This record gives sequence, structure tokens and C-alpha cells, in this order.
Amino acid sequence: MKRWLCILILCLAGCIDDRSEQEKQQQLQDKLIMTDTTEITVLIPSLVSSKKLEITLPRCFFGPNLKNKIVDGKVEEKAVTILFPLPTFSGFPNNAEALKHCPDPSRPISGIGVRPLFPKKRGTTELLYGNHWLKHQGYKYALKEERNNLALYYSGLGGKLAIFANQSKENKADIWIDFWPYDAGNADSPFPDQINVHSVLEKEFGFGYVVYTSKFLHGKNKPLPNQWYFADALIDIYKRDGSLLDHPEILHGFINNNNRVYDYILENSKIID
Repeated sequence: MKRWLCILILCLAGCIDDRSEQEKQQQLQDKLIMTDTTEITVLIPSLVSSKKLEITLPRCFFGPNLKNKIVDGKVEEKAVTILFPLPTFSGFPNNAEALKHCPDPSRPISGIGVRPLFPKKRGTTELLYGNHWLKHQGYKYALKEERNNLALYYSGLGGKLAIFANQSKENKADIWIDFWPYDAGNADSPFPDQINVHSVLEKEFGFGYVVYTSKFLHGKNKPLPNQWYFADALIDIYKRDGSLLDHPEILHGFINNNNRVYDYILENSKIID
């Protein structure tokens, strides 16, 4: 009886798994990619010159989504995403050791998107570098408030806000921070569990990533109640009807985190002609 029961269970399992053989092979290939430590080089061509951003990392850091075929360890892409464990570049803690190992698909993973900056006008090589370029991406900005050498803007729809920080001695690259204050009275209001950050790299390339609040950080990665975490602090300001411009330390938290992301990309890349 037990024998027939086992056979029945196996048959049912086979019936439930209605994936095609091609789908099964693709999923197996994807799993192998996520453990492949063979280094490959991804080339991202500039849109305004003959330069290319050359990024070299283990294959697993790019995930299974490279569109082109890898030839002799190299592949050219219009843009690429570098995968990493979720807490690593959310600012707390900065687990540098985790960046030396393949991302674990069973745990939360995020990514750094890297791409070329586009020119001011199609077909030209004129580039609006830095925050001039960031502001040129098609959004409509309206000044909300300005003080302490900072400016906060309304950006797009849905109460979205944006703040810019220019390159300086403390800030290694221009950055643009997007966030959505939560409106409890609006059922369609996006919840500010994540904040988008965009930055520039080597004048002709840009990168972007998400900074998550501690809601998405678990276990040893979750800040203790008495530990200050800049992403949570930003959300807390808006819950109390405060202003980010009165708390430059929050912006500095984003800047310091962005410096880590910037350094990480530069450590694993170079510009070639």
C-alpha cells in the first residue's frame, strides 16, 4: 500500500510540474549562473564618445539577465545591473565582506543599475553633466522650500519629492534622491519603504539603486531602536511634518552611502577608449 501511495505522489508531482523542458533547463541554467564565480567583463559604450565603461566582476554578480552572448569572458551591453545582498548598500550595516561572495537568491537581493548618460539632444554629443543632467530626465520640478544651502523639489506626480546634492569634498559624485511621503488618507499613496538614488560616474555614465528602510532589513542587519539610520530618519521627518532641510545629517547619510557605492563601482571598473 505504501509503495502505491509513493508512486501516486510521484505521478501527481509530475503532473503538477507543467513546465516545458526548455523552461526547466533555463531555470537550471539560471541557478548555475548565480553560483558562477568566473570573472567576466561587461562593456557599456558611452553615448557621447568612443569611451566604454569596463566592469569586471564574477558572473554571478550580474545575474542571469545579460542579453548578449559572452565571448572570451567579455560582453557588450547598453546597461547592466550589478546584484548585491539587500542590506549591503542600504547603509546599515555596510557589509563589505558580503560583496566578495555571490548573492544568495534565497535571501533578499537588490541591484545597482549602470548605464550611459544620454546627450542633451538626440544625435548630438552635448552632455548635461552632473545634476544638470539629472534634472534633464523629463521630470517637472517645482521648488518646495529652500534654505541651509539646500533645495527640496516637488517632482512628478503623487507627492513625489526630490533633493539634489552637488559634488563636493564630502560628496564624490552628484546625486539625486527621490522619495514619496506617505499619505495615510490616500489609498493610492505609495508607501515610502524605499528611496531611489541616482548618481553620475566618470562624467559620461550614471548609476542608480534603491535605499530601503529598516522594514526590509532583518536579523543582524536591522538597526536597533537606539541606532540612527538615515533612511528611517527621512521617513520619520515626514511623519512629524518636519523638513529635511532642517536635518542636513540625513542628507549626509545618503551621501556617505552613495560614496560607498561609487567606490565599489570604481574599484571594479575602468574607462577605456
